[in-house]
Amino acid sequence: MRAETLLKPVTVLLALIAAVLLLHPTVTATDESIAGAEHWVQSVSGADGKPIKLYVWEKRLRAGDPSAFARSGKVVLLAHGAGTPGRIAFDLQVPEKSAVTYSLMDYLAGQGFDVFTVDYQNYGRSDHHPCGLCVTTQVAANDLNAVIDYISKLRGVDKIHLLGWSWGTNVTGLFTMQHPEKVRRLVLYAPPVWSAPRGQAPTEEFRTVTPDNARGLFELPASDAIAVETWVKEVAQWGPKAPNGVLLDLNTKMPLTEPKKIAAPTMIILGDLDRLTPITQPNLPGFFAELPNTDKQLIIIPGAGHALTVQKPRLRFYGEGRQVVQRRIGLRSALATAGTGIIPTAAIANAVGDALAPWVRRADEVPLTCARVLALLRAAG
Repeated sequence: MRAETLLKPVTVLLALIAAVLLLHPTVTATDESIAGAEHWVQSVSGADGKPIKLYVWEKRLRAGDPSAFARSGKVVLLAHGAGTPGRIAFDLQVPEKSAVTYSLMDYLAGQGFDVFTVDYQNYGRSDHHPCGLCVTTQVAANDLNAVIDYISKLRGVDKIHLLGWSWGTNVTGLFTMQHPEKVRRLVLYAPPVWSAPRGQAPTEEFRTVTPDNARGLFELPASDAIAVETWVKEVAQWGPKAPNGVLLDLNTKMPLTEPKKIAAPTMIILGDLDRLTPITQPNLPGFFAELPNTDKQLIIIPGAGHALTVQKPRLRFYGEGRQVVQRRIGLRSALATAGTGIIPTAAIANAVGDALAPWVRRADEVPLTCARVLALLRAAG
């Protein structure tokens, strides 16, 4: 089937994002052209309010002039989810060469961005304390605030691009609600948007992230074994335990964000095979429709799952963000679909159609009627 792209009559400038804080960076390189730097940024412990250091990892072109980012604004912060530290999630380095990198950070750095990711407190290389239930969505958003303030000063920018993955979309969404003046554009990648309790409040401070837990993020048809096993190995070293504040929030306090209060231009992007935050979430069309900025976009990537930045269709994900930010074209997009098996049920087709049909258009700017929109969605499934 020919790829179809459904687009909306509003400018769409969205992107992948960045921010970071730096104290005496240690520079390394994954290849000759891209340099990496470790930074340590001070935040506040969710347990006792004392100072705590956050680990921030940066990638950029080695030959680039850092002062140029103040003019270009190409600074991006990537915020991880509930169980995987940022450097693993966004800078996966597999032992075998691949035609397409598994590192979103390397890809964006190669396109001229200054790219950062952070480990929230009690994750990865950041400082840890005994209170896992204290690391809530608000505490993680406070960590982002510390990092973004540092990066803004470091790079001479007043706003940054921000991307969140999975629970990280709740963190970045909450941050954007509270600090709209600091976010240029927001990308919500695999967002959980349910609006009612889904489980019990955890009683343990931390949970063990087993190899099977780590593999559970990957849908086999969408994944390369080398990437999955590299991910599992890295998690065993840097993320064998995760704080349970996130589960407290996701299980008992949803919704954690209010789309009507997210003022920044926003892209939502999901894989059609995602089992954890599926495209069939009943609240997804309404969440998107309530975003107040008409510069917004909803993308569904065929053949991709929850960890789509390191899965087989990852180049499509990379390209969506780069195209919108780097070329700065008005895509006027509400929903982009391609390939087959994208909208698997009539229910989601009807929900998306009802929410988006009044302003959906194709990429060639030919107006589409509601009936035509639904026909395209159902044909894709």
